[in-house]
Amino acid sequence: MPTDALLVTIIVVAIFVVFAGALAWADRQTSSGRPDSGVKRKSS
Repeated sequence: MPTDALLVTIIVVAIFVVFAGALAWADRQTSSGRPDSGVKRKSS
């Protein structure tokens, strides 16, 4: 594999990893206020 193709592949994978990390961070920031999805609320 040529060096430039390897470099492009590493950069693309790094972008996906950073994007996944940002999504996980944002989900953790916004999920603190919502109730657990496994808990069902009773309507009265």
